[in-house]
Amino acid sequence: MTAVNCYDTLRIDRSDRHDEIRLETHWHPSPEYWRQTLGAASQAILTIPDDETNLIHRAIAKMRAAFGIGCGFDVMARKRAPAGAGMGGASSDAAAAIVSVAALAGIHGQGSRLAQIAAEIGSDVPFFLGPYATQTSHSAIEKPDFLQTRNSPQAAIAKGRGELLAPFSLGQRLWFVAAYPPLALSTAAVYRVCRIPDQPEQANEILACLTSNDSNPLHFIFMNRLSQAAQTLSPMIGDLLSLLSECCRAPALMTGSGSACFCVCPDQDSANVGAEELRRRWSKMGASGHVMVLKSVSARPQIKACW
Repeated sequence: MTAVNCYDTLRIDRSDRHDEIRLETHWHPSPEYWRQTLGAASQAILTIPDDETNLIHRAIAKMRAAFGIGCGFDVMARKRAPAGAGMGGASSDAAAAIVSVAALAGIHGQGSRLAQIAAEIGSDVPFFLGPYATQTSHSAIEKPDFLQTRNSPQAAIAKGRGELLAPFSLGQRLWFVAAYPPLALSTAAVYRVCRIPDQPEQANEILACLTSNDSNPLHFIFMNRLSQAAQTLSPMIGDLLSLLSECCRAPALMTGSGSACFCVCPDQDSANVGAEELRRRWSKMGASGHVMVLKSVSARPQIKACW
């Protein structure tokens, strides 16, 4: 798992005037942009619940129950990460909500409990806690540089359901071209049709590449067991993988359980060229979708306190 600079923004206010969790979500830069980008499929993709089925709501509810927090919370979520893309948008939002509520409620030194709550919400949520899973302290929350992300791991080997993490630092910054088609895949549906072989692939080789500071990303050996399962649910995934690989001149892979796909590029310039070529090809084909040039970043939630 690797963190990238595609993120949502949450504003969370503690309220003593009510005891509810009031959540609003808005698409950035605008719903109109996403409708134009995704076409006819946008309506279903852009519909995000603001009730207890939303992971932000669930995260805050679990924090209140676990620590006996009686106040209410007003949340404004500005969405940039595509929904149903397998890019961890909802999971990272939940992790940010956990850390924010801990700060607003004065909860310190409970990193292991926060990690447990995160794992109960979703398998990918603990990764996005970053160091806060083990280093939540009174001094860390009160420092003005609470925003800083220095010396934080950018990646982790995830085992179990995804909640057992072995963090590590990348040997070099990675640049990605990520493409999100007008399609949201159900994680449960993809896992349901996935078939695991008797001898699973090991991560040793790719880990050696990722931790090296002189390896060529074009030579990385990637594999996603869920890719074939996703393609049985939608041929669009296979078409996108082929097109993305052609445009970036690099191996293409699906993100998590999809539907987004990506290539790892040697540098920012080659990523920009690949992204422009994909946009041009999609436009020529009359197809729709969202293309992003991304880079690896810290997995640590960036929290700014406004007292």
